[in-house]
Amino acid sequence: MRRLLPGLAIAVAALVLALGVWHAPLLHAMGTWLRIEDRLERADAIVVLAGGTPRREATAAALWKEGWAPRVIISRPFERLDLRELIDLGIRRFDLQGESRKALETYGVRPDQIIAIPDISRTTEPELALVRDVAQARGYRRLILVSSPEHTRRVKIIWSRQASGGPEAIVVPAREPFPFESWWRNRRAAESVLHEYLGHLVIALGISHLFR
Repeated sequence: MRRLLPGLAIAVAALVLALGVWHAPLLHAMGTWLRIEDRLERADAIVVLAGGTPRREATAAALWKEGWAPRVIISRPFERLDLRELIDLGIRRFDLQGESRKALETYGVRPDQIIAIPDISRTTEPELALVRDVAQARGYRRLILVSSPEHTRRVKIIWSRQASGGPEAIVVPAREPFPFESWWRNRRAAESVLHEYLGHLVIALGISHLFR
């Protein structure tokens, strides 16, 4: 299955290129479909999903200052072997989780209100499972999940599938710009959108366990 994914990615990219020539409105809709934003309510904790530092942390800190939740949870993202070696050599000062914590503190979140999940997660599915377990162990009933705008729908779907009966989740996009109106003309944005659609395909096919 992993061998099929590069070919699938090429096919999807070719399709997007063809659509971009003739169907810009359709591509615009494909991009905006990925973004959702739930209505904010007071919660037990704000969760910063790994990645996108420091933009996700900036949004979480702003929500914390606005009083939507009294604490912030950060997960421990997967670190590439080369990055881990740089940290061990002292070339990089912080690991990824340390950088997330430092960003939150810089934005004004009190250190004693930051909860760090020690276990490493490679993808969003196990990351959210760890968040769910921590929240349930602490008796939390509602969480605010902060992620990049184009990642929010997948977060919502994953949580609804694996946290049934657990804490309620309010999904909020990071307060950052994303070129939904022209993402196919921006290399980074196009890579991100294609990654999201491949992620949705993996969920639909029920093969998420192959990439953990």
